[in-house]
Amino acid sequence: MNKILSVFIILPLLYIFMHGCSTDKIEPPKIDINAADSIPSQESFNTTVTFSDSGRVKAILTAGRIRIFSKFNYTLIDSGAKVDFYKDGVYSSTLTGKRGKILDATKDVEVYENVKLVSTDGSVLTTNKLLWVNKTQKIKSDEFVHITTKTEDIQGYGFEADQNLKNYVIYKVSGQVQK
Repeated sequence: MNKILSVFIILPLLYIFMHGCSTDKIEPPKIDINAADSIPSQESFNTTVTFSDSGRVKAILTAGRIRIFSKFNYTLIDSGAKVDFYKDGVYSSTLTGKRGKILDATKDVEVYENVKLVSTDGSVLTTNKLLWVNKTQKIKSDEFVHITTKTEDIQGYGFEADQNLKNYVIYKVSGQVQK
């Protein structure tokens, strides 16, 4: 009798449990940690990378963690990114941000989140996204930017400049200039 009673209680509970859960739930995507796409080909911590051309240093990158994805031709930077720029071998400015990406084919560097560029003359640029173009040694962004110098306080959307922040163009500009 107890076995029959157990079956009448357990079977309906089991049915409710199995069919009570909706199959419409959205589940997080499953990541195959063995897939080549999700694992970097190289990973390093507290790393310094020097960009140079014909023996002249153009930039020195330091980061907490760097992951190289050879299959996709890019390198991800996280745990803080810092790039010291050099013009003709002389230090010119420092770029910092929370994370970044190096496009391996061109060696261009994108920096994201809390981006700040400080030049040797004290000029400061802040934005949320910045691209350093290795070939031209120029920086640019299509995001909101704010530049302060000794005589200017300018902001706008989109800009292009040399990495020293001496010559720049801001698109859709607003701000104040002191004489």
